[in-house]
Amino acid sequence: MEHPSNSMKDKFLLTHPAWIYFVRHPLAIGISLLIIIAYAIFLLPNAETSPLLTTISLSLFVVLVLAWSANFLADPEKPELLKGLVSFGLLFVFGWLFYVYSGAEWEKLQRSFFDWKRMTGNWGVLFQGLLVTLQIALLSAVFSMIIGLLIAILRFLGSPTLNIFLVGYVDFFRSIPMAVMMVVLFFALPYVGISLGSITTTVAALSIGYGAYASECFRSGFEAVHWGQVEAARSLGLSRWQTIRVIVIPQAIPVVIPPLTGNLVSMLKDTAVASLVASPELLKRARELYTSKASPTPLVAASLLYLAVLIPLVRISNMLENRVKKTR
Repeated sequence: MEHPSNSMKDKFLLTHPAWIYFVRHPLAIGISLLIIIAYAIFLLPNAETSPLLTTISLSLFVVLVLAWSANFLADPEKPELLKGLVSFGLLFVFGWLFYVYSGAEWEKLQRSFFDWKRMTGNWGVLFQGLLVTLQIALLSAVFSMIIGLLIAILRFLGSPTLNIFLVGYVDFFRSIPMAVMMVVLFFALPYVGISLGSITTTVAALSIGYGAYASECFRSGFEAVHWGQVEAARSLGLSRWQTIRVIVIPQAIPVVIPPLTGNLVSMLKDTAVASLVASPELLKRARELYTSKASPTPLVAASLLYLAVLIPLVRISNMLENRVKKTR
């Protein structure tokens, strides 16, 4: 379905054909862009400009930028690549305006949070923590999927008595915060003679907790398989387990992969909670460097490492979700 803004714009151009030149002609678009750039270079206020003139000048500049960008982004005939570049340019312009005119003490911020000299010789410590984080996430992902698949299969069998306990498990572990679960496992179990290491505690807590979420993902995938296929398989003599293994699971897997990938992203983020139980993952290593260097720069560096890992995973999750939607 066509976006309302596109249809309104096309209707305007049909009733006002003279505007087509100014809206879609490359020369007119280029000249208007040059005017905005010239405005930014020569007419934007400086430190000596009065507050009133500063407000007026900045407001006019913002209106011009937004009008030019809206004209470009709302036009269905413009290439998507150019629209993406305009969008990033718009973010850059507003970021630059905030940097120049906000009055913030950027040098102080840079000295405190982006003092990369303090990270000299310490990046290896953070990468060791990142490796532990990835190991914890990988082990937890495998165990949680096994738990989730097992619970989904047992619920698919349709035993009312068994389902009471399975639903109770899912509801309980989806409701309890991950930090609480880790703290209880790590600090409370030694009182009954069970002592788990920090990494084992983290993997156990993530596996049990995200196993409940994974079971719901598998259950939704099982329910996406038409019940007539299950009945047909049973009528051909297949047992319940054979029906699940041969008919249900192969068709449910494509539906289940996108939400499971989203679970993996959330699980990877929740590994940061493991610092509460002294697990030597990325955040704990960053906090140790923060204490020893008396600078928050290691925390910023750890954040960048998280982003470097998580952003590709998020994009992969979105791609898988879009692919599943296209195949339906």
